[in-house]
This record gives sequence, C-alpha cells and structure tokens, in this order.
Amino acid sequence: MRNLMMGMVLVALAAGLVGCGPSKEERKAMEVFNSMDDMIKHGAYVKKFERFEQRPDKVFIIEAEIVDANEVPLGLLRSERVEGFGTARPRIQWYKTPGVREEWTAPQGRRGRRRSREGEGMRGERDGTRTRERAATAPNGP
Repeated sequence: MRNLMMGMVLVALAAGLVGCGPSKEERKAMEVFNSMDDMIKHGAYVKKFERFEQRPDKVFIIEAEIVDANEVPLGLLRSERVEGFGTARPRIQWYKTPGVREEWTAPQGRRGRRRSREGEGMRGERDGTRTRERAATAPNGP
C-alpha cells in the first residue's frame, strides 16, 4: 500500500512539473528580446509576458512590460512570433519617466499609408485597362 501511494505521488509530481513553466516558444522569444542591443543599452529586460496568445495561423501575439534590474517598469514591448520559425522585430515604447506606467500609443508617421492608384509610376488597372481620367488625357485616346 505504501509503495502504491509513493508511486501515485511521484506520478502526480512528474505530471505537475512537465506542465509548469513557459513553453518552448515563450523561452525562445524571451531569449531574443533580452539579448537585443537596445535592451542591453538601457539595462532592461523582459521578466514575463503579459500576453502570449496563439492565433490559428501559428502566430503568437506578444506583449510585455520592460523592467530594469530593480524591476522598475521602463517601457512596453509588442511583437509577434511565428511558431518554430522566428520572432519579429519588436515595437518598443520607453516610458517618459521610469516607473510611471503609460498606455500604449500608436506610432505616428508613414505606417499604413499607401500610394493612390493614380500615383506616379502606376499604369492603371491590373487587367491592363487605364482609368477614365488618364485615358481621357492620353495622346492616343481612350
């Protein structure tokens, strides 16, 4: 009876240890982020992920808070990781005042802008036809 109980305890302990801790993908992403030059320069690291969520297309969405050696919050990090492949270069937002948490602000600038279909160098529609405005002003007619 005693051996049976001891065996059950060992099996439960082994099952508990196998299921604990970060996944292989989390460990890889953590290693990539903490070895980045920008993080080392600031004396910062990622201690744990606030969000490590897998999408159906085997891409993980990653969000984490960046801290220093005294665990003072220094900024936020967002990135993605493709399972078994690699980690995208993260977007980092450093806090203006260390220790004072801020909300994530969307980057300003050119991100997401696209040239219009009438932009220079565009030849028209994908099927080879020209747009009406360009066809009307073209020297060889519509």
